[in-house]
Amino acid sequence: MEQVSAGGDDVWLEAASWSDNRRELRVPTALEGSLRLFLGESESVQVVDVSNRGCRLRGVALKPAQRVWLRIGGLETLVGSVAWCDDGEAGIRFEQRLPREVILLLSGGARDDDGYEDI
Repeated sequence: MEQVSAGGDDVWLEAASWSDNRRELRVPTALEGSLRLFLGESESVQVVDVSNRGCRLRGVALKPAQRVWLRIGGLETLVGSVAWCDDGEAGIRFEQRLPREVILLLSGGARDDDGYEDI
């Protein structure tokens, strides 16, 4: 477990990992999101992990290169495209990078001195 500072608060990162083929740290999450395709209906998805450049989703059938709009945890809508898909999972590459503080917030990593989550 690593303690870092995010916006003046101490935040704990837990079980983060580096992917073999990626340059950025991917942080596991247990979040529900809402995904929408162009001219499509929104559908619920599980956000499995997140990094500053993208995320992995579960529970959705997508095709590579599809453009998507994703809402996670009260953030503004994230725009991206499908980088890969396999057996109900998909990798989304964001058009704009997420700040580290946002990734920490999404990971649920903020904890107080007693170990209880602040968020």
